[in-house]
Amino acid sequence: MKRAGTRGASARRPGAARPPLALVLPALAAVAFLALPLVGILVRTEWSGLAGHLTSPGTVEALKLSLLVSFWALGLSLLLGVPLAWLLARVPFPGKAVVRSLVLLPMVLPPTVGGVALLLAFGRRGLLGPRLEETFGITLPFHTSGAVIAATFVAMPFLVISLEGALGGLRPRYEETAASLGASPVRVFFTVTLPMVAPGVLAGAALTWARALGEFGATITFAGNLPGTTQTLPLQVYLLLQEEPEAATSVSLLLLAIAMGVLVALRGRWTGTPTDRAHHPAPTEEPTTGERAAGGPPTTVPAAGHHPPDATPSTAPPGGHRAPRAATTAPAGHHPPHATAPPSPPDDRKAPRAAVTPPVDREAPRATTPPADRWALRADVTGFTRLALDAGPGTTIAVVGPNGAGKTTLLRALLGLTPRARAELRLGDEDVTALPPHRRHVAWVPQDGALFPHLSALANTAYGLRAQGVARTEARHEAQAWLDRLGVGHLGHRKPAQLSGGQAQRVALARALAARPRLLVLDEPLAALDQTTRAHVRHTLRTHLAGFGGVCLVVTHDPVEAVSLADRVLVLQDGRALQDDTPAEVTRHPRSPWVARMLGRNAWTGTAVPDGLALDGGGTLVAAEPPPPGTPALAIVAPEAVSLHRERPAGSPRNVWPGTVREITTSGSRLRVLVTSDRAPDLVAEITPQAAAELGLADGVSVWTGIKATETTIVTL
Repeated sequence: MKRAGTRGASARRPGAARPPLALVLPALAAVAFLALPLVGILVRTEWSGLAGHLTSPGTVEALKLSLLVSFWALGLSLLLGVPLAWLLARVPFPGKAVVRSLVLLPMVLPPTVGGVALLLAFGRRGLLGPRLEETFGITLPFHTSGAVIAATFVAMPFLVISLEGALGGLRPRYEETAASLGASPVRVFFTVTLPMVAPGVLAGAALTWARALGEFGATITFAGNLPGTTQTLPLQVYLLLQEEPEAATSVSLLLLAIAMGVLVALRGRWTGTPTDRAHHPAPTEEPTTGERAAGGPPTTVPAAGHHPPDATPSTAPPGGHRAPRAATTAPAGHHPPHATAPPSPPDDRKAPRAAVTPPVDREAPRATTPPADRWALRADVTGFTRLALDAGPGTTIAVVGPNGAGKTTLLRALLGLTPRARAELRLGDEDVTALPPHRRHVAWVPQDGALFPHLSALANTAYGLRAQGVARTEARHEAQAWLDRLGVGHLGHRKPAQLSGGQAQRVALARALAARPRLLVLDEPLAALDQTTRAHVRHTLRTHLAGFGGVCLVVTHDPVEAVSLADRVLVLQDGRALQDDTPAEVTRHPRSPWVARMLGRNAWTGTAVPDGLALDGGGTLVAAEPPPPGTPALAIVAPEAVSLHRERPAGSPRNVWPGTVREITTSGSRLRVLVTSDRAPDLVAEITPQAAAELGLADGVSVWTGIKATETTIVTL
C-alpha cells in the first residue's frame, strides 16, 4: 500500500497546485449534463431489435436520402464556401464584418426560422422562386433539391469558419513567394494555398457533412416531409418517435455514432492546421563535394572593425591596454579570398561583374541564362520608401539599415506586393510597373526560404518553371541541374522538413534561379543559419550570383555579407537612401551611426567645433582634422583604438574620460568592454583577455578611457 501511494504521488506533477473545487465541481456537473442524454440513448436502446430497426425499408430509404442530401450539400458548400473563406481571410474590403456576420447567422438562427427564410426567398411566392420556375423550370420547395439547399444553408458556415481560421494561420509569404516565381493567383490557390490548409478543409468538410446529415428544422419547414423525396433520417426519427419509440431510439443511436465518429476523427482540429511545419528531424548541414575537396568554404576576411575569431591577441604597452589595429583591421577596399567582385577601378566605383556560367554537372543540361539575356534595373520608388535605383546587369546591391528603415518595403514595392510604396520599375527594356507580381520576373527568397512543405526539393525547384508553362519533364530536368550546381542534387526527393537550414536555403536559391528571373530579391537569406552553415551558403551564393544576368538585391544586417557579396551598399534610413556606394567606401566613411555600429565601430553624431566635435549626447571629442565649425558630422572610432586604464593616463590621448564597466562580451578571441560615463557617450573598447585580467575588469569596475585625436574619423553628414 505504501508503494502504491508513493507511485500515485509521484504521478502528480511536482509543484502542481490542486485545482479549486469551486471550479472543478461545476465543470464536472457540466460534463454530466452533456453526457447524461447520450447515456440515456445507450441505456434505452433495444439492442436485440437494433438490426431490425436499422434495416427496415423506411429507415434504409431515409438513410440513403440523407447520404444523398448531405453529400450534395457538402459539394455545394465546398464550391461556394472555400472561395468565401479565402476572401474573408485574404482580401480586405468594406463590409467584411457584415459578411462574416451573415456567415455566422445560420449557426445561431433557429433552424425553423432558417426554413421560413428560405421559403420566402426560394418558394413559389418568394423573391426568386417564381423566376427560377419560369426561367429554368426549377422548383425547390418540397423537392430533394430543396432539402439540399436547406442543409447547405445551415451547414456551410462550419466549413467557412474552419477554413478561414486555417487560412488566417497560414502566413502569406508562401503565396507571395509562389507569385514571385510566376504563378498566377488561381494557380497559387490550388497548388500552394489549398494543400497547405488541407487539415482545415478536411475538418470543415467533416463538420459540414455531419451537420448536413443531421439537419431537421430547416428541411421540414422548407422542403417538407415527403417519404423518398425529402424525408431524411432526422425526419424519420421524428415520425418514429410518435409511432415506434424503440425504433426511434435505434435510429438516434446511429446518428449519434456518426456524429461521434466525425468528432473523434477530427481530434479537436476545429480550425485546421496549416502544414507549414512538420515534425521530422532535420539532418545536419553537410559541405558540398567541392567544399569537402577544398577543405570547406573559403574563409571570409571581414571589413574593418569586424574581427575574426582566430585573430592574434596582443597586449598593449604598460599603463593602458588595447589591441593593435593591424591584427584585426582589413585594408580599405579589401575583398575576401575567392570573392567574385573584381578590384575597384580607378574611380573607386565597382564595375558590374561579368556573366560567368556556373559549373554544370557532367550529365546535367545547361539551364543558365544565356549571355545575351541581361537586364539592367531602373526603379523610382515612392510612398513610405522614396529613392531611385539604377544598376547594370550582374550588379549585387546590399540593402542595409535599422529596423523600420524601409528595407522590406523596398523589396515588396519591387515585387508589387505592398500598398505602402509603389515602384516605377523597368527591367532591361521592359517597363513592368503595371504588371501583376507573377508577370514581373522578380524572384523573391524570404529569410526562411519559404519552401512549400508539401512538395519535395525537386518539385519546389521546378515550381517556377511549371508555372511559366514549361513541360513537366523539362522543368524537373532543369530543376535537378540547378540543385546539382548548388550541391543539393542528392536531396531532391526530400521534403523541406527533412532538410537542414543550409540545405533548405540552397534549395530556395536554386528555386529562385531556376525560375529565370530578371531581378533577384533576397531578404536576409542567411540570418537564420548558424555560423558554419552561413559560411557554406554564403560561398555558394557568391559563386552563383557571378553568373546571374540580372540585378540582385540582398537585405542584410551582416557586414561580412555586405562586403563579400555586394558591388554596392545601399543604406536606408526612414525610407530614404542615406548612402549608396561601394563596400570599401561605406566601410571607410559610413554616413549612418547604425552602419558604423553594424561594422563594429563606435559612432556618435554631433556638430563640428574648432578642435573636434561637440557630441549630441554631451561632451566634446577632439579630432585631428575636424570639418568647418557648425557642420553636422559623425565621429567614428574603432573599438581597438580605445585604450582602458585603471588610473588616469598621462600620455598622449587627447580624449580621456572616466567611466564604469557595464558589460564584457566575447568577440572571437578578444573581449568587447562596454563603458558608460556621465561625461561622454557610451563606448566599446576591444582588448585581449590577458589585458582584461591584468586590469582586473569586471562589471561595475571604474576605469579611464583614452582615444587619440588621430584615431578619430570625422564624416560630414
